[in-house]
Amino acid sequence: MWGSGVGVRNLGLEMGRFLGKKPVMRVLAAASCFSHWTLMFPGEGARPKEDYAMSLATPEASSASGQLKSLQVPVPTVAPVPPTPTAKETVGSSQTPVLEGLPPLGTSPLLSQGACGHRTLGIIGGKPAPERKWPWQVSLQLRGRHRCGGSLIAPQWVLTAAHCVEHFREFTVMMGTTYLYSHCKTTVVVPVKHIKSHKDFDWNLTPNDIALLQLAHSVNYSAYIQPVCLPRKNFEVRPGTQCWITGWGRTLEFDPASMSPKLQEAEQLIIPLKQCAVMVEKTSNKSGNRVQKGMVCAQNIKSEGPCRGDSGSPLVCQFQTSWIQVGIVSWGDRCGLKEVPAVYTDVSFYKDWITARMSQASGLDSGFLILLLCLLLPLGILATL
Repeated sequence: MWGSGVGVRNLGLEMGRFLGKKPVMRVLAAASCFSHWTLMFPGEGARPKEDYAMSLATPEASSASGQLKSLQVPVPTVAPVPPTPTAKETVGSSQTPVLEGLPPLGTSPLLSQGACGHRTLGIIGGKPAPERKWPWQVSLQLRGRHRCGGSLIAPQWVLTAAHCVEHFREFTVMMGTTYLYSHCKTTVVVPVKHIKSHKDFDWNLTPNDIALLQLAHSVNYSAYIQPVCLPRKNFEVRPGTQCWITGWGRTLEFDPASMSPKLQEAEQLIIPLKQCAVMVEKTSNKSGNRVQKGMVCAQNIKSEGPCRGDSGSPLVCQFQTSWIQVGIVSWGDRCGLKEVPAVYTDVSFYKDWITARMSQASGLDSGFLILLLCLLLPLGILATL
C-alpha cells in the first residue's frame, strides 16, 4: 500500500494501492516467516516485479521465485456457538444492535463456522501478533504471482473486484499469512473453482466492480484465517468513520519494484459521495459521472491508501468487537495524494447480488442464506470515531 494509497483501478485509472511520498502503510511483519522470505528473495534481482503483460487498471503481478503448493484442507471442524437473540432493529437507532439468530451450524456448506469479523491478537513476548490482525485478507494469485487482494467471507467464498479476474480463470487464493512468498505453517493455498463476476461490469466504466470466487474446497478457520462480516443491504457508513484498508500493493506509485511482500495497512476516513465526486472531477481530466451510487469513497490526510496491487482488498470498519467490510478496492486516479480519494465498491449495495450468487452455487434459497450471513447491521450504525 502506498504511504497514501492501495492498489486501485485507474480508469484512466489503474487499480492500485494507496501510496504516499514515502512508504507510509504500516508493515505487518510475521517474524516466524521472515527467514523464509529472506531465502526466497536474497537480493534485489529476486524482488517482486510488475508483470507488464497485465492490462490497464491492473492489479499487480509479482514474480515468485518459489510457488506454494495447494494444500489439502480437511472439512471445517464445527465448533458450538451459543444462540444469539433475535430482534427487529430500528433504522438509525443509536442503541446497540441485536444480531439475528443463526440456524444450527452445519446446515449449510457456506457459512458454518461461528461468528465473523473477529480476530485473536494474542500477546507474544509482550507484543501483539500482527500476523493475526487481518485474518480475512487473502492474496489472489495467477500462476503463483500476486495479482489482487480479496476477503474471506465464508469457508468456501472470497470477495474481490471484477476487474481483477477479467480475462483470467486459473487462480489460487493464499491466506493465513502476512507474507506473500513464505512457507509458514499457517499458510493455506486453495485453487479457485468458480469465478462469478457481475454481469454488468465493464472494464471502461466504474460501476459493478465486484466478483465472488468459489474455492475448490472449504478452509478451516483458525487464529490466522477468519471471515469478515458483511453489512446489511443499503447500510451506510457515516462520513468521518475511521476504517482500514490492507494489501500487498505498491508503496511507491511509479516504482514497480516497490510492491510489498509483506501485508500493509492504512487508515481511511469515509467521505460523502457528493464530496468525493467533486474532488475526483477537480483532480481528473476525465469527464462523466464516474462516482456513482454503489460506491464508497475514503481518504487519508497523510496520503496513505491503496495503489496498484491492492485492488480487490477489503475496506473494513469496526463496530464494537466485530469488523465489517464496507468496500472493495476498485479505482482511483492517483496513489498517495490526499486530495484524490480512493473509490471502493459498496458491499452493502450489492448484498442481494452476493447472496443470490452464493445461493445459486449451493442450491440454497437466497432468503435462507441471508440468515446465515455473518453480521446484519442496521442503516447508519457505524458512528464517527
